[in-house]
Amino acid sequence: MIFQRSHLLPGDKSPNPESLKGLIYGTGVYLSQMHASNEAAHRIFSSLRSFKLDIAEASRERCLGAAVEIALAIIQGPSAEMSRGVVKWPGVNTRIIVCAGGPNTYGPGSVPHSFGHPNYAHLESTAFKWMEHLGREAQRHNTVVDILCAGTCPVRVPVLQPLAKSSGGVLVLHDDFGEAFGVNLQRAASRASGSHGLLEIRCSDDILVTQVIGPGEEAEHEDISEFKSDTSLSIQMSSVEESQCFALSMENKGDIKSDSVYFQFVIQFSNVYQADVSRVITIRLATTDSVSAYLDSVHDEVAAILIAKRTLLRAKNSAYAIDMRASVDERIKDVALRFGAPVPKSKLRRFPKELSLLPELLFHLRRGPLLGSIVGHEDERSVLRNLFLNASFDLSLRMVAPRCLMHREGGTFAELPAYDLAMQSDTAAVLDHGTDIFIWLGAELAVDDGRSAAALAACRTLAEELTESRFPAPRILAFKEGSSQARYFVSRLIPAYKDPPYEQEARFPQLQTLTMEQRIKLKSSFLHFYDPSFCEWIRSLKVVPPEPS
Repeated sequence: MIFQRSHLLPGDKSPNPESLKGLIYGTGVYLSQMHASNEAAHRIFSSLRSFKLDIAEASRERCLGAAVEIALAIIQGPSAEMSRGVVKWPGVNTRIIVCAGGPNTYGPGSVPHSFGHPNYAHLESTAFKWMEHLGREAQRHNTVVDILCAGTCPVRVPVLQPLAKSSGGVLVLHDDFGEAFGVNLQRAASRASGSHGLLEIRCSDDILVTQVIGPGEEAEHEDISEFKSDTSLSIQMSSVEESQCFALSMENKGDIKSDSVYFQFVIQFSNVYQADVSRVITIRLATTDSVSAYLDSVHDEVAAILIAKRTLLRAKNSAYAIDMRASVDERIKDVALRFGAPVPKSKLRRFPKELSLLPELLFHLRRGPLLGSIVGHEDERSVLRNLFLNASFDLSLRMVAPRCLMHREGGTFAELPAYDLAMQSDTAAVLDHGTDIFIWLGAELAVDDGRSAAALAACRTLAEELTESRFPAPRILAFKEGSSQARYFVSRLIPAYKDPPYEQEARFPQLQTLTMEQRIKLKSSFLHFYDPSFCEWIRSLKVVPPEPS
């Protein structure tokens, strides 16, 4: 274990070596396989003390780059062995976890603590390249670098991101060194992953793979293929984990004459026990000349995630994100124009009923944290984008479209559409948005201490069950109706309070169970915003809202 100028949170006078919660404040490197050196680790954590010098937090010296270099040298050891033409170091399947509480301001890969430095842009570019090189060195040594950041001091995400990305790791931001940070530290150190991953993609001659989005890069084909005439696409992976996913874009080279097309996916990797694993999946898909049959075969959620990943790949900053929101609008109009039917005596077009869920998913995408303005800082958006582009399908879906679950008496939950109509004062609700989970307690429920405590406990239990194996572990935030934090919950729901009653009931059937008095009370509780509802947005595109599925 290596720490460079690390220290405790100010005021932490009695560290608990048995727990990492709230312990690391500066920059450290935590080597996996801690069970082999528990005693040494215990002494190191016990020796940490609060930072006493009167130096501004952002300008304190942190030599993160040197710490990672030393960790890699320890992992490499005095020798290496050759296997399958690839250097396999004794530290295979090793993971370095960097705990950062501020920017790297000293040594290799560092940047000035002040943006006002006259040469900041050049030094940032140099640091970016150095961190990217260090990440590739870690990858070459079969070592993944995860970076867990916490606290309010900016860590210079653009400089640190290449280190994690090039090595196959992740960068995660936390509000503080609290519970979520501790959970992620444990999960990062203990999650199983393979190494030397290679994904090969083969298609029928009529199909061309045009883009691959995910945790890998194209491998040199001549160094890998065993067949002279093989036309596969080969993707090299730094690590192989269940939490990862690839999104493939394909197109026809011409008209397909055959009755079916074939796809084959081959993955090879070394597991945590350094055993070689190979998996082959071959799929045959029937072709059709029927537009209706084609649309019926499209899975709305998969289509939404493929569109989202291609869109996010181009949303490199907030300015691009605005353009990408416009591109989502154009995608909706294009689908309606190509596959929808015109409305008689109107300029509107109907969206194809076979894809009725797709527009709502894309509406969540354009206004949510990935493309919208919910997340206020560009560093946060950058981290979310990078996580999303590599995330599994399940996590990707939740990051695009939140899942809303309303608490019922007796501790059960009912899933409801993610609309603001779910904010009913006598209930509690859980909103799962992938990297964040929000628990909302209605005002009427909150005044009853017994009922609110039981509902809150049930909601927390559900949140923990939903995210038991998720990495990164999401923040779990709970708040009451009317509190300042309630905006986190409201901003992620589709605003439907302005829609006419018949549209509200069609898209949120649970309203029909409320009495007239309850509906009036619900309507009066809404804060009014300028954000359009889903129906208003899609009509602005000259498209009729599809019927709910």
